[in-house]
Amino acid sequence: MCLSIRKTVLALSIATCSFAQTPVNVLTGNYDNQRTNANLQETILTPANVNQYSFGMIGTFPVDGQIYAQPLYASGIQIHSQATNVVYVATMHNSVYAIDADASQSTVPLWQVNLGPTVPSSLLNFSDIIPETGILSTPVIDLTRKAIYVVSEILQYEAPVFQIHALSLADGHEMFSGPAVISATVPGNGADSYFGTLQFDPMMHLQRPALALSNGIVYVSFGSHADGGPYHGWILAFNASNLQSQVSTINLSPNGAGAAVWQSGRGPAIDQSGNLYVASGNGDFDGSSNFGESVIKLSSDLKVLDYYTPSEWAELNENDWDLGSTGVILIPGTNSVLTGAKSGLLYLINGVMGHLGPDNTGTVQSVQVNQWGMFDFALWNNASGPIVYEYEPYGALQAFQIVNGKIQANPLSQNVPAVPSQFAGIAVTANGGANGTGIVWETTGDYSSRLVPGTLHALDASDLSHELWNSNMVPDRDTLGRFAKFVAPTVVNGRVYAPTFSNSLAIYGLLANGNPGSGPPQVTAVANGASFLADAVSPGEILAVFGANLGPTQLTNMQMTAGGQVTDMLANTQILFDGVSAPMLYTSANQLGAIVPFGTAGPTTQVVVLSQGQSSSPLTIPVLPATPALFSLNGTGGGPGAILNQDGSLNSAANPAARGSIVVFYGTGAGQTNPGGEDGMISVVPLPAPVLPVSIFIDGQPAEVLYAGAAPEMVQGVIQINARVPATASTGPTITVVFAAGNYSSPSTVTVAVK
Repeated sequence: MCLSIRKTVLALSIATCSFAQTPVNVLTGNYDNQRTNANLQETILTPANVNQYSFGMIGTFPVDGQIYAQPLYASGIQIHSQATNVVYVATMHNSVYAIDADASQSTVPLWQVNLGPTVPSSLLNFSDIIPETGILSTPVIDLTRKAIYVVSEILQYEAPVFQIHALSLADGHEMFSGPAVISATVPGNGADSYFGTLQFDPMMHLQRPALALSNGIVYVSFGSHADGGPYHGWILAFNASNLQSQVSTINLSPNGAGAAVWQSGRGPAIDQSGNLYVASGNGDFDGSSNFGESVIKLSSDLKVLDYYTPSEWAELNENDWDLGSTGVILIPGTNSVLTGAKSGLLYLINGVMGHLGPDNTGTVQSVQVNQWGMFDFALWNNASGPIVYEYEPYGALQAFQIVNGKIQANPLSQNVPAVPSQFAGIAVTANGGANGTGIVWETTGDYSSRLVPGTLHALDASDLSHELWNSNMVPDRDTLGRFAKFVAPTVVNGRVYAPTFSNSLAIYGLLANGNPGSGPPQVTAVANGASFLADAVSPGEILAVFGANLGPTQLTNMQMTAGGQVTDMLANTQILFDGVSAPMLYTSANQLGAIVPFGTAGPTTQVVVLSQGQSSSPLTIPVLPATPALFSLNGTGGGPGAILNQDGSLNSAANPAARGSIVVFYGTGAGQTNPGGEDGMISVVPLPAPVLPVSIFIDGQPAEVLYAGAAPEMVQGVIQINARVPATASTGPTITVVFAAGNYSSPSTVTVAVK
């Protein structure tokens, strides 16, 4: 097992086609205000031409952070006095990119703006989203005002602050008195109230649902950090022409707690009258002021007009079976509402909602479509009747038809992915409701593998068992990258824009001549190889570098010289720090791994990547004495750590460490060593030890450190810490661990299991 963990830590570190037709726009999350996740004006991509021979990856656009938001598409935007079709992408590093939609092989944005420093996940005591929170929700575009509205979460005075921005579609400059700080108060005696008043607390909330826009009002909704702390469901409305004017606010549990509006990122649905529909999660319900576990219809000024709450709402609440896990779809051309719950129930509400009542009434129908969990769904308004597509965690994607206002209990068809996935993103494209034209696009993730690699699937919408294509069929060409949970790909005008957690937007389309990997290297982010936080570097730190054209399409792993030293050139790629070549751990087109030379001093260093005879522009990065971080087991920067128990077995929830026992942690970023570090050398006796004192805190308590130094038989830059679990530490599968070198500390996103 020791050998296994060593291999794990090393691995962790380490046509454009032209068509003459009017472009279709995707201006809001889930494609439209009904939130159908459907583009029924797609005539270029068809079941006949989406196959491994004619369809595949045609470009990858590098960005500076993970992409949780759905890409948006606007045609004919005047940029540099030229009408341009533009894809807008927002990242968790608080950046917005405008990308030329007709230049799929470009890696240079039309414009890019950054909206401020992000909030580290460790500050929020939150590991569902790591390593940072910036722009989490999908923005919304107003073509009339020529603006894209975005909510950023920034760090000010060591505290999170939400801001709403209106950015010019043409060049990204701030418009309409933006940015505006998001704040609110309402009367109430609920959780965290003070003398009859509730104040919005940015520390307790996430802005997860897509923004919504209707009749000159932008709606912003909030949920919680994984149900942690005193939180509420908030929706705030802003004047689209003056963001300093907040026109209305509602809190869905002012005299209770919970009722978050998170909806797995789906935005509020809006009907033709401007009314909003949302589904709330766990929380209190009284039918008067508290509306947990409910589907709620709101007026444009956020007054409750109607609602439906299942009779068993308390059971849903107790079992964390959020009714609001998928959000709401409005079936076009009807007054019917769809929603899905973590309980696996799919609800169809026709007309009057009925308030508190059973799962099946004259206007409400529920069908148990899976055993547990719905987080995304899509609707095809098919000529034979609407079809709902939903995915069961670790199960099948299923299609259910609605006939005469009723969901049919038996699925039309289903598809079980070759590799089970916990979550999925789902979208459907077709030429209207015509049978034989529909494609269901699904993204899935392999949660059994490090970094959770993703797969994009194209399935026949009329028969899901017929898979047309997936991104693993030709892996050297089409590999997606890290899976981005919940978010659907944007399929429009013959292209598929798929978000990833690999700091890149994957672009697919009909194949033509051209090499999407050509061009000079471009560096968009230099991050710690354990935490994935991009800030400063330190001597000997293991890094993950993101960008474009950083190496070959196929991943190439670390190689050794005859003398047993890690090479500083890999697949004709090098990375230089102030002109000094660094040891290379791996390289690929969009990401490489390297170790900062121990001679890097500071206060800054210039980073340059050389690949295939071409050079990136220099990037200046601060240098600190230490940038400590612990390796996580899945390589994402958080969750269970790469930790060994005292007997050498892997620490896990099923195999926790006893209090008082010794555990072994692996990290990087401890800084200079004694004796001095040697670039690329494998650590042997005498083992170098960090110059700065090393501390470990388990459950917030200082642990006795028995050894802190280079990890034997691993490349220098990896540090091993043997520490004793405090006798008074809490027990459980997710006890927080922090690694400190001198006055510098790791994020608190890695955990150890303790019994």
